[in-house]
Amino acid sequence: MSGKAFPRSNSLAQERRKETRFILPDIYRGYVTMKIKAGNDLFSADLLDFSRHGVRFRSPVSFPAGSLVECVLSIPRSLSKEIAVTLRIVHCADSRAGFTAGAEIDTVSDEMWFKVFVKVHDFIVERAGRVY
Repeated sequence: MSGKAFPRSNSLAQERRKETRFILPDIYRGYVTMKIKAGNDLFSADLLDFSRHGVRFRSPVSFPAGSLVECVLSIPRSLSKEIAVTLRIVHCADSRAGFTAGAEIDTVSDEMWFKVFVKVHDFIVERAGRVY
């Protein structure tokens, strides 16, 4: 795979990864959305980078490491389908614009539709360096 990998300062976290995460460029941010559940509330989150096994996102709320967080991924301009995903938080830190968290994908509600997101992932990765 080629593309822009998110540099990690924590080598232990990088060693546990199954594959490289790729930054979601600004040009694609309107095409892939993420909402996270905290208590009974659903918040918009900024998907920053991703792989088929994990994500990094910015959230208005903090999550403790090791906790499971429900979220919804969608491609609103292309499909009306939303995919429920459970994330296991690996780390969460305060940042200027909220909290930045890294998480492993724990469970996916619909494997078939998750494959659509994998195709979007592959589409973005294939164009890294050419389109953005």
